[in-house]
Amino acid sequence: MGMGARYYRPIAGALADAGFPTAIGELRGQGESPAVASRSNQWGYHHVAAEDYPATIRQAKQELTLDDDTPVILLTHSMGGQVGTLFMARPEAKECNVVGMLGVGAGNPWHKAFPLRDKLKYGLGIQFIWLVAQVLGYWPGDKISVGGSWGRHPRTYINEWARMNRTGKRGKLAGADMDYIKAMKRIDVPVVLTRFTNDRDCTVASAQSLADQVSGATVEELDGGLGHNRWAREPRAVVKRMLEFADEL
Repeated sequence: MGMGARYYRPIAGALADAGFPTAIGELRGQGESPAVASRSNQWGYHHVAAEDYPATIRQAKQELTLDDDTPVILLTHSMGGQVGTLFMARPEAKECNVVGMLGVGAGNPWHKAFPLRDKLKYGLGIQFIWLVAQVLGYWPGDKISVGGSWGRHPRTYINEWARMNRTGKRGKLAGADMDYIKAMKRIDVPVVLTRFTNDRDCTVASAQSLADQVSGATVEELDGGLGHNRWAREPRAVVKRMLEFADEL
């Protein structure tokens, strides 16, 4: 959330060096994405999961000259993992031959999953963002910051994120063409959600709350003190886990 693809170049390069053909995708409206959230230009979690994720994978295979049926492992971070669990439940995931998802710092933003010391950020902070988005039609995170750089997002997307923050539940997603809640319980490929032990933005309870929405998903803790973001710049631990994950598939 608020991250452009450039930030992930070190992890992408390390994965490529380890033998994985690798491409980086961005959440809609972040980084160099041409989409700009506004009162009239709206999208939600469903649109990113149903449109952007499969389009990114198909384009990556084309750019990397890979066959359409080449197996794919999805590596997701933070909000990308929230969207990723939705995508894994969609038919496009099978069409793209996605054989597993490894999340890092990916969890449910439910306020009850965070300790008292972080309630201001993961309570009032997110709901303040929600309130501003109701007034403007979008959250201007490219201009102002509240407890971090959240990026610019449309009201529809913020509504769905803030609902998860309040209730811990997905609820009905705007434009959804399927029952995601039921479909996530039918995911039949491995989903592993990891977090570094000092990641305050994704607690064990947060990761477990997201894993509970997915059939057979598991949560693991990683040592190394790389927090919520630094692992993407210091990728050794995640590359090691990815190699193990690939061997397990």
